Amino acid sequence: MSTLIHVSGTARENYTTDASAQEATQNGLVFNLSNQRISYVFRVSREGILEHLHFGARVSPQTDYPSVPRRLHRGCVLEFQDSLDYNLTDIPQEYPVFGTTDNRTPAFHAQNCAGNTTTVLRYVSHQVVNDKPALTGLPSARGADHGASETLIVSLGDAELNLLVRLHYTIYAEHDLIARSVEINNQSTSSINITHAMSSSLDLPCADYEVLHLHGTWAREMNAQRHAIPYGRFVLESATGTSGNVHNPFIALMDSTTTEHHGDVIGTALVYSGNFAISVERGEFGAVRLTSGINPFNFAWNLAPGETFTSPESLHVFSADGLNGMSQVWHRFVREQISPPAFKSQPRPTYLNSWEAAYFDIDEDSVLALADRTKALGLEMLVVDDGWFEGRNDDTTSLGDWFADAKKFPNGIESVAAKVKAKGLKFGLWFEPEMVNPDSQLFRAHPDWIIGVPQRSSSKGRNQLTLDLGRIEVQQYLFDCIDKLLACGDIDYVKWDMNRTMSEIGSFALDASRQQETAHRYLLGVYALVGRLVAKYPNVLFENCASGGNRFDLGMLSYMAQTWTSDMSEPIGRLPIQNGASYVFPPSVLASYICPVPSHLNGRQVSLQTRADVGFFCAARGLSLNANDVDQDFEALAAHAQHYQQTAQDAVEGSFFRLRYDQNEVCWQLMSADGARIYLGYFHILSEANLPLRRIRLVALDPQQQYRLADNDHVYGGDALMHLGLDLPHVCAMQRSSADYLPQGDFASRIIVLTRQ
Repeated sequence: MSTLIHVSGTARENYTTDASAQEATQNGLVFNLSNQRISYVFRVSREGILEHLHFGARVSPQTDYPSVPRRLHRGCVLEFQDSLDYNLTDIPQEYPVFGTTDNRTPAFHAQNCAGNTTTVLRYVSHQVVNDKPALTGLPSARGADHGASETLIVSLGDAELNLLVRLHYTIYAEHDLIARSVEINNQSTSSINITHAMSSSLDLPCADYEVLHLHGTWAREMNAQRHAIPYGRFVLESATGTSGNVHNPFIALMDSTTTEHHGDVIGTALVYSGNFAISVERGEFGAVRLTSGINPFNFAWNLAPGETFTSPESLHVFSADGLNGMSQVWHRFVREQISPPAFKSQPRPTYLNSWEAAYFDIDEDSVLALADRTKALGLEMLVVDDGWFEGRNDDTTSLGDWFADAKKFPNGIESVAAKVKAKGLKFGLWFEPEMVNPDSQLFRAHPDWIIGVPQRSSSKGRNQLTLDLGRIEVQQYLFDCIDKLLACGDIDYVKWDMNRTMSEIGSFALDASRQQETAHRYLLGVYALVGRLVAKYPNVLFENCASGGNRFDLGMLSYMAQTWTSDMSEPIGRLPIQNGASYVFPPSVLASYICPVPSHLNGRQVSLQTRADVGFFCAARGLSLNANDVDQDFEALAAHAQHYQQTAQDAVEGSFFRLRYDQNEVCWQLMSADGARIYLGYFHILSEANLPLRRIRLVALDPQQQYRLADNDHVYGGDALMHLGLDLPHVCAMQRSSADYLPQGDFASRIIVLTRQ
């Protein structure tokens, strides 16, 4: 018997008759998906339309609900197919379509064999299954064991088109989240051309909502912005072939009075890495519709008879405890149900990356010299970045030729990997498999393997083109190249990069009627390739990277345990990026390294301490410095490496909280999984004269316990730290001692440690 999904009432025998002659019944089908904290409720109307009732704090299953869609007569508003006073423009729906009185953004839109785009989806049947079925060809959140997740599948049909749409809803006992996806099955004898196949639609009542989203660009990703919802549509989207760094595929919707720690929040994120759209629309009567899924712009899918199209998964979180409460739900869910199981609780190795140490100028001797420095510093892994493969001396050549450069590595990468491993280190290797340089053996042999359009010149980014991974032969070539290297058994880590987005989007392998399928087919190919590799090499740590955060999403994180958060490795530039990422992503999936100074990106000169302190709040921690930089700060770097390793488990499994963020001051809290250790990161950007004394209230402590401050052995009660707060180090340019002050000057930081007694 289901414990999370409750179905009450009965279905009508026929939903296609004249609904105006039917009386509304009290015992119609109602679906209530509830755990101990949240509920998602909807019902079947007498017309067979799925009507949304509630998503938010738990409401117990009942025979009737106090607030349901009302049937009203409105002037100059159409009535749905002769249903008296029933207009879909004013009805909250689960999966709205176009053409039958609802003129808001639809979840589904398609052209049928008659050439029109009218669809009517009515209830057909439902079933409840234990756990959570995986999606065909797409990443998705895992179900929970031992009955701790259940899935409701509701089938809707259009009898005229012989079209069946199955809506999937999964609820978890221990996570305050609903997972939604859609399967569209063509049961007719004619093709249907789909232009909208959104993963979910959520209709919410009229209220004073605001949205929070994450915007940016390369090296300035994840900037959080919050604003009111106007009448009309606000759309976050990507049309670049990636989920993108301009808008992350996430949005939070909340009451205008909601704060970090108080108020209701709905968070939505897609488990998808390509062209997406999240639309928030305030309609003419004030209600708000949130849709999420594949971007309908430049998308179409020709669904042949008997075929099924599966949408990506959309996840909806609810918290009554403000934005920080929402983040805690996301963080725990990402660790438990998204991250690859082998790595979700595994401390990440500290590492030295060769990129900013050497750029393309590497060979076997220099790699082994870097390995010696890596070992001497007490780090655990050496990563060989770009420049190791055939002819790769700059970024104009050789992408696609994934075999070691014989001049630089005469004995092959396998040999140097074994030598590094013999020194007691792990070994990592950089790839950019999805790209090709025109100056490469691969392109000369297969010029038609790229994303491109006949008779048009292909635009380039970083001197490279995008391979068409929608083609099986391209997937197989890349799998064979990477598999041959990983098969040696000495490669522990792969950095999977992608340094350009799509242009001239087309496939030389598809006919004219299917060209708008190219971007989605490409992504299905990426998932297929990566899925094969991680299945064969489950103990290799894969890091997702796309010019930093250009494809930072839950889809890639389903295969790869961590993401290179941004190419902005300078710590002050990193602060807003990591702060924004924390709305969805836990520290366990973030990667960072200590960069050179002055920064190669913005020229900023920042202390080693601050560079290390910002990186501390990522689970994957390392450095990328040349030999002179290492020698200059050797002892300090070794101390940071030791500290990183001592706290590695807490970075992976701990809880992260945003305590304060403004243009000049940032304060974060990381607490170990058992609550015994608290790390308070305090960052002050620009120094000023005679500033006021500051304090910060900690969160989530045990009010009955005592906590010792490592700096001076003072002991404070958890209740006092949460309600009175802790004094922060003073910022002053005229210091008389070092005990209570931040370091002098700009860009100062301190990590304060407390331990539970």
